[in-house]
Amino acid sequence: MFLTNERFILIVTATLLMVGFPFTAKSLKGDKKEKLHITADTTIYNYRNGMNYFEGHVLVDQGTTHLTADKLTTKANDKHQIQEAIAYGIEQLAHYWTTPKPGEPIVHAHAKIIKFYPLTMNTTLQGDVVMTQGENNFHGQLIHYNMGDQTIIVPETKNGRAVLVYNPD
Repeated sequence: MFLTNERFILIVTATLLMVGFPFTAKSLKGDKKEKLHITADTTIYNYRNGMNYFEGHVLVDQGTTHLTADKLTTKANDKHQIQEAIAYGIEQLAHYWTTPKPGEPIVHAHAKIIKFYPLTMNTTLQGDVVMTQGENNFHGQLIHYNMGDQTIIVPETKNGRAVLVYNPD
């Protein structure tokens, strides 16, 4: 099987991200035990069906993990656990940042849409994606990330190619 130059670059990029580029998107272990704080200009909270809507200057804080967005929707399961959270950057890109481990640089992720699936440990970043950690950065249109097995998938898109800048130090 022969690889096209573009496919080769995608495979190399994904490999670098998984092996050498520590975008673990994991927060400090204690963060998930911290209280989750969500503030917004407008909130619709529906305990019965588990659908919740937050609009206007949305800020989410949980320990060293933070998110800002113009709009956030969450969906909870029957046990009232958040199974899906979708942040939208309408006026400006949604911004997620966290400290992966003590002493490591903060991970920043910006995108038009950031989807979190905490129960399956999956995250999808869509539209004008920019991820940085220290001097390392990634630019692309779509990233799928599984925190459990630490796999990153950067599918081919019509809107452009993925660009990785990695500092080996």
